[in-house]
Amino acid sequence: MSSHGKFAINPRMAILTVAAFLASNVAAAPPKDPCALLKPAEIQALAPSATIGSGVASMDTLALGASCVYTWGPRSDKWGDSQLTITVLDTSKAYPGMGADVLVQGMLALVKTGGPNASIISGVGDAAAFTFEDRVSTATAQAYFATKGVQVSLAFHGGDALSSKDKLAALLREAAGRL
Repeated sequence: MSSHGKFAINPRMAILTVAAFLASNVAAAPPKDPCALLKPAEIQALAPSATIGSGVASMDTLALGASCVYTWGPRSDKWGDSQLTITVLDTSKAYPGMGADVLVQGMLALVKTGGPNASIISGVGDAAAFTFEDRVSTATAQAYFATKGVQVSLAFHGGDALSSKDKLAALLREAAGRL
C-alpha cells in the first residue's frame, strides 16, 4: 500500500473501482439482429394490402451497426419497390467522442433542418425525429437512446411514405421496446 498524506491507497481497490465505474458507464451493444425489432405483421400497417415477408439483415461493413430491409411490391416506376429499412447504430462507434447531450441536440436539429414535414416524435428515446425526403419518397423516424448507446432509424420508402408518419412513429416505439 502506498500512502499519500492521511489516506492509504490500495492499488487493487483503485483498479476495481475504475473498472466498476467504466462498466457502469458503457452502453449495451446494439442488437445482433435488427430484424428482431419488428415483425412483418407489424410492418403490414404501412402497406395493408401487401404481403410482407421476412427482412434481410446485414452488418455494417464498418462495424458501426446493423440493418434489416423489408421489401414488397407492387413495383412503381416512380419509387421502385416499397421498403422499410431498420438501422441500429452503435453511437460510440458511429459518433466517437460525442456525449449524449450532443447526440440529443443533433437529433433535435434534424427537425429544424428537415423541412416543412419534419417534427419531434414524443415518447421514444432521449430524442426522436421524423423527416421526409420528397424527391426520393422516403420518410424516416429515428431515435437516440443514451442508456443503450444506440440510434435506431426506420426509413420507409414508398408512394405513401409521408402519410404514414404516425404509423412509422408507432413502429419506432414498438422497436424501441425490444432493444
